[in-house]
Amino acid sequence: MTVEEAAKYLFVNRSHIRALLASGELLEVLPGNPFGGVDIEVASVQAYRARLEAARQTWLDTHTEDNDPVGS
Repeated sequence: MTVEEAAKYLFVNRSHIRALLASGELLEVLPGNPFGGVDIEVASVQAYRARLEAARQTWLDTHTEDNDPVGS
């Protein structure tokens, strides 16, 4: 997966993808590609998106009116 494809899949910009690669959140298939291209491991992008979705769902589940009704 290219940087641009990963950015579209995760709904972020390309510089964020490069930051995720630098931090190790996303993995390259062939680090230090001699041709200069970046090929990102698809499984790492999918796993990152799944972690974001789980965190989003946890936040939504804990921030409902049932937990903090208006006017109480």
